[in-house]
Amino acid sequence: MSTGTRPGPHESPQGRQQGHQQGSPQVIELPSVPVPLSRLVLGTMTFGDTVDRAGAAAMLDTALDAGLTGVDTANGYAGGESERILASLLPGRRDRIVLATKAGIPHPDQGEHAPLSPAGLRAALDGSLERLGTDHVDLFYLHQPDRRTPLAETLATVAEFVAEGKIRALGVSNYAAWQIAELTRTADKVGAPRPVVAQQLHNLLARRIEEEYVEYAAVTGLRTMVYNPLGGGLLTGRHRFEADPATGRFGDSKLAAMYRQRYWNEDLFAAVAQLTAIADQAGLPLTELALRWLLDRPSTDALLLGGSRPEHLRANIAAAQAGPLPKDVTDACDAVGAALRGPMPAYNR
Repeated sequence: MSTGTRPGPHESPQGRQQGHQQGSPQVIELPSVPVPLSRLVLGTMTFGDTVDRAGAAAMLDTALDAGLTGVDTANGYAGGESERILASLLPGRRDRIVLATKAGIPHPDQGEHAPLSPAGLRAALDGSLERLGTDHVDLFYLHQPDRRTPLAETLATVAEFVAEGKIRALGVSNYAAWQIAELTRTADKVGAPRPVVAQQLHNLLARRIEEEYVEYAAVTGLRTMVYNPLGGGLLTGRHRFEADPATGRFGDSKLAAMYRQRYWNEDLFAAVAQLTAIADQAGLPLTELALRWLLDRPSTDALLLGGSRPEHLRANIAAAQAGPLPKDVTDACDAVGAALRGPMPAYNR
């Protein structure tokens, strides 16, 4: 495990990030991935759920036109429909995209096998490749820990995937720092690839990765891609706690129950009101405040942007490229986060 100094958020292991063209997103280099990964990545969790094929096509066009190279999906998104929709949109574009999918959440492909068991993982990847209409993905994420399967078995299977040319690099998602450390130690022991990137939940309302994970990633050089940068839509400022929405991310879609459980509570709505006031005083939309705050943090190497409309995606890409926030604005945002964290003392020093 590397113990050297980690490159900053504007540097790749080979040097500073580079834009493809004027105004395009910066990129980072990932080991074994030939296409530079744009710092902004298109998330496709809504494809096949709240976004149909036509909407998905418009979203992908918007992302690629803006210089994004990363496209992220998972076998569990809309029951695999996200991958199927992408398959119909990728011809002629595959070679300039860093395509990522995930496995680890229970899925019909795996039958009775544990999600990250050798049989379960192989069934999941083969199912994803078939739905995506490709023979490989650039990044393959373990979507969440599988406590039933020994890490050595999971990682030996990942090593087979690399040898077979089905994946180029490994990532993890929703893993704690100690779990990634154990996974990395086991990977070295069995001769499997280490993870090169971790997807983590991080935004102005969800800041738990700052307690331990962020320092771990900084020390070891692990790249971090954050998801839910707008709090599932709560950080748009459009929602009201007393008016439970009938449609959208928090409404009747397949994802709604998960997002209501994650974000729909009075404390977070009170924080949104405070953040809205900060944004208003700074003369910024709340969404721009949220995205710029995240991208200015040293721990944010890349950021997933999704949504349901191309015009929203276009606006968010522009907002994310507007540069750092003034220090007083960042400090005010951090004060809201500190209040959410509360007075409970940390166990570590």
